[in-house]
Amino acid sequence: MIKVAACQLLPASDVKDRKNQFQHFLKLTERDQIDFLCLPEGFLTGYYGDEQLARKHALDVNEEAFAEWVGMTVGYSVTVIVGFNELAGTELFDSAAVIENGSLLGIQRKHYLYHNYFSSGIDFSPFQTKGITFGVLICLDTNYFEPARLFALKRASILFSPMCNKVPVDHPYAKRPPYYSHFVARSFENRCWLATSDWVWPNDGNIVCPGHTVIYNPDGQEVARSEEGEEQILVYEIPSDQLFSEKGRRVVGSAILVDQLIKVSTMGLNNLISAKPNDVLV
Repeated sequence: MIKVAACQLLPASDVKDRKNQFQHFLKLTERDQIDFLCLPEGFLTGYYGDEQLARKHALDVNEEAFAEWVGMTVGYSVTVIVGFNELAGTELFDSAAVIENGSLLGIQRKHYLYHNYFSSGIDFSPFQTKGITFGVLICLDTNYFEPARLFALKRASILFSPMCNKVPVDHPYAKRPPYYSHFVARSFENRCWLATSDWVWPNDGNIVCPGHTVIYNPDGQEVARSEEGEEQILVYEIPSDQLFSEKGRRVVGSAILVDQLIKVSTMGLNNLISAKPNDVLV
């Protein structure tokens, strides 16, 4: 049995408060014997619409400020997946760190970007610990098939998704849908568990986040859902015999049809490259 937890919470306004939140969750997960803890997008640094603020609060994984966060996990058995703004040289990435007992297991960078001041990550290599192979999809990366499929083809059985869904009050995600079609697709088509972790943000007349924290099983069924607008930790126990590293035809598909897809995709890319500015491609 693997015990996963996904946090839904109000963002803290400064580093001290974030560290207090982090310490609180570490203690809770140790008490409840949680194996994996997923925290929202931008948890360590905050998540900003303004590039100047994003750069000001970003963390370099080679510097002391980031090492302090990693050091806080010493003595805890939980594996933490946590979002932050990452500064690498002059580039800024929307990233998630995977941390365990004082060690950085690796970094996942977001590919599909909401803010264009970020650089796009292109590596989707799964992580391995506690006998589990898993991937990290940051928010918008769950909307598209390639990131999850790359993890599935590399035998990932769980996908964790740190998110930040603070949206205008007239956005479709200002309210929670009865189900999430893209979560159904990503979990079912890749035979993976999917656990998301989101913020909550009260409606201030302009922006809102009701909290889209859920857990889906490999058949695309929602098995756990947070309370709308409430801070909480969503916990679910995954039976070990339902962690599928062998994917079968659902993921691998038909070799003949995959070959056709590759050819058609290549043709489509060539058309895009050769298209004139006023051409319309349907």
